[in-house]
Amino acid sequence: MKRYATDVRDGVLYVETDDDWLEVGPMDEICSIMGGETYTIEYDERQRTMDWLDTDSEGRLTFDVRETIEGMDYNEAFVAELAAVDADATDTDGHPLRASVFADLMTSIWDSKGALENA
Repeated sequence: MKRYATDVRDGVLYVETDDDWLEVGPMDEICSIMGGETYTIEYDERQRTMDWLDTDSEGRLTFDVRETIEGMDYNEAFVAELAAVDADATDTDGHPLRASVFADLMTSIWDSKGALENA
């Protein structure tokens, strides 16, 4: 399965496509939509028993949003969903709609602990 890379240029996030790079939106906006520069996922007692999972004593894993996004890649369905969003549209809060959709998709993936099929 082909994976599509990310790139951040001049503070703007781009996702690779088959033809070019798709502008997602400013990283500052994306972080704002996601609630800040860090994101926290909470794991239950059973999930915390995984050897690879490094949570705090309360079962929380906190990570840097920018760093994590910059290191990710995506499948074709994820990229197609972003590409279908009008690049000039804004959401109800005035954020670029594509950045808002991206943030919603990422938080859904993170909150599901990576178990979504379209990641």
